[in-house]
Amino acid sequence: MAFYDLKKKPALTTKDGEKETLYPSIVYNGTLSARKLLERAAYGTGYTVGELEGALGIIMDTAARYIGEGYRVELGEFGYFAGKIKASRMVARKTDIRSTSIRFNGVNFRPSKQFRMKSAGDLERVPERTFRNSSQLNMEELERRLMKHLEQNSFITRSVYTDLTGRLKWKATEDLKSFEEKGIIRRMGRGNQMYYVKAKEKEEGNTEKECL
Repeated sequence: MAFYDLKKKPALTTKDGEKETLYPSIVYNGTLSARKLLERAAYGTGYTVGELEGALGIIMDTAARYIGEGYRVELGEFGYFAGKIKASRMVARKTDIRSTSIRFNGVNFRPSKQFRMKSAGDLERVPERTFRNSSQLNMEELERRLMKHLEQNSFITRSVYTDLTGRLKWKATEDLKSFEEKGIIRRMGRGNQMYYVKAKEKEEGNTEKECL
C-alpha cells in the first residue's frame, strides 16, 4: 500500500487569476537500499545476494560504457537508459561552439509499459493528523506486541496490528515494513489480501512444499 497527500500548487506555476489548486503527491515510505533490494530479490530463489550483487555490478558497468559510446541501453522490462548532454552556453550558429564545451550531463530513464504497470500499486490518502494521533509506543514495545500476537496466531493483518498498537493506518504500514526489513516477519499476498507471518514460519512452509 502506498500513500499520497494533497499539496498546494506552487505560486510560480499558478497563472494570474487562477484559483488555488491542489495536486496529489506520493508520500514516500523511505528508501529501499540496494542491499535490501537484493536480499528481497534473492529470497525464495536459488541465487545468493552476492551473486545478484555481482551480476548487478557487471550490468551497470557494461550499460554505462555503451551509454558513454552513444547507445540507448535496454534493460529487460525495466526500460531504456540513454545519456544526456549539455552545452556550456546557448548559441545562434553551429560554428559558435566547440565540442569541448559540450559534455555528458546524466542519464535519462524511460520505463517500459510492463514496468509501469507492475509498479502501479494500491494508493490511499494519508489520514489527517489533526483529527487523530497515532500512538507513541517505541519500537521495542511495538515488536513485543506483534510477536506476542504471532505466537498465538499464525498471521497478522495491518488492521489487526493497528488495533493492537493504536497506530494510524499509514504508521502501521511503515512499522510492518520496518519489521519486514529487520527480518522478523514476512509479507504474504497483496492488496486487500496482504498479511504477515513470522519469518521462520514462512521458511518452514517453503521447506515443507519442497519436500512434497
